[in-house]
Amino acid sequence: MPSLRNVAAPYWAEFVGTMVLAIIGLGSAAQGLVSSQVHRTEAISSSIAWGLAVTMGIWASDHVSGGHINPAVTVARLVFSGFSAAKVVGYVAAQMLGAFAGAFLVWLNYSSALAALDHKNEELHPATAAFITSSSSTWFGFVNEVTAGFLFVLAVFAITDNASNAKTIAPLAVGLSFTATSLGLSSPLALAINPARDFAPRLFAAFVYGFDVFTDASFYFWVPLIAPTAGGILGAFVYEWLVKRDAEYQHTLEEGAAN
Repeated sequence: MPSLRNVAAPYWAEFVGTMVLAIIGLGSAAQGLVSSQVHRTEAISSSIAWGLAVTMGIWASDHVSGGHINPAVTVARLVFSGFSAAKVVGYVAAQMLGAFAGAFLVWLNYSSALAALDHKNEELHPATAAFITSSSSTWFGFVNEVTAGFLFVLAVFAITDNASNAKTIAPLAVGLSFTATSLGLSSPLALAINPARDFAPRLFAAFVYGFDVFTDASFYFWVPLIAPTAGGILGAFVYEWLVKRDAEYQHTLEEGAAN
């Protein structure tokens, strides 16, 4: 007899799937209402670019390391997928160093143009959006990043599940999930979703623009470092314990469907 968890899994799956649909769809509609035309255009282009960046990053690393490229994913894999605790520090360090190197190369390409920018909002740090994320409210930013981390890591676990039809196109599917999450929740001041995406470029920006990047916006730096990781653990929990069926029960269902 199937367990209560396995019986409830399809209903949880429909609940979670519809909730994801509503968050991203309604979020993108709300963003369209509260953002200017310029910011809407920037959000679309940035979200697409970040999604493609995630896809390319996974393609470059998946066959060797599993393509985490995000500390939030690594920590969630540690908690729920049996990822080796001995590798976590090394993975996160490598992710941070990779993002730092990427920030340096972007600065080499754009340093002159960025220096010539006329920052109309003097309250924003000059590194905002280009290298670091920010928010008009620490609480709003925290909720935003937790929700985004939840959605993205939930999608990662669902896509890479052995029972998922999307597993064969996982890098593209994960990249599209990142784009969708960003379109639904990002603000003009950007959204991290990935702790390495903010902390390492912020550290680089500290050497270029000054160490006030860590005190900017009421010490906002800790939000994109902690919140996506907390959201990611929550997303992995929801998938692994509410949506996903036991492997043995799933195998029984597949055998029944094949006969």
